Amino acid sequence: MEGQVEVSFTVLCENDFNKEIRLNEILKSEKVLKAIKSEFCEGARNLTISSEAGDVKVSINSEKKEHMHIIEKDDIQDILELTEEYARSQKLLKGACTRIELKNFKTI
Repeated sequence: MEGQVEVSFTVLCENDFNKEIRLNEILKSEKVLKAIKSEFCEGARNLTISSEAGDVKVSINSEKKEHMHIIEKDDIQDILELTEEYARSQKLLKGACTRIELKNFKTI
């Protein structure tokens, strides 16, 4: 096969944060309620904050920079190894950041 593949990936670290919280749980926190009231209801008194959407989830994730590199189509079967090798050569894998996550790849 002729041509190239553009590979996008992120670097994974041991201390990455990934959590989902239901909106009802957030609204149970006094600190959150106080912050909402001071931000959106300044000067108002005797307020109640509630939500009708009980199953809404809020995701909190570590922000990740997406990196890209290009490989030959012939090397597609080794995409993970080649991407890890590229990340090491660019000094992206260091300390607690020792793995990568493939995000997307497309032919160019």
